[in-house]
Amino acid sequence: MKKLALLAALATTPAFAQDPDPVYQMIDGIGGCLLGQGKADTTAAELANYGWTATADAEMGVTDLMPAAGATSGVVTNDVGYCRIESSAIGTGDAEMAFDLFMMGGNSGIEVTEDGTDADGCMQKTLSNGAVATLSSGGQDPVCEGEGTAAWTFTFAAG
Repeated sequence: MKKLALLAALATTPAFAQDPDPVYQMIDGIGGCLLGQGKADTTAAELANYGWTATADAEMGVTDLMPAAGATSGVVTNDVGYCRIESSAIGTGDAEMAFDLFMMGGNSGIEVTEDGTDADGCMQKTLSNGAVATLSSGGQDPVCEGEGTAAWTFTFAAG
């Protein structure tokens, strides 16, 4: 039922800009990472459409990504290859639903080509754009499932 309500909201809402709902922010972040192809400037530009800000940290080699409000954040490497969106307000079940809802939109042209698990047993999806998406809990020491935290990590082949 929750999926249907979110799908109805997706159909009638042009963008989730400035929306503090962590599921919508996760959808925004997933889209930013996937459409940004692991490139900091492209990812930041995609997320700027939804009210996110990007702050480059040259010393650390990353760009931090933040929505206007809420418990979601992201990071993308300044060298092509890695993007992560994390929430400290939703669990992995809701993050999986957010991924599914983004993919159901069909506007990205990206498809899941293979479902599997990583070496730790966490959900992993190989995508048609060459990315590999892995779902885990958030935090310093992530595990495969989390009740109150979740993160999608996208790795891209250097291009």
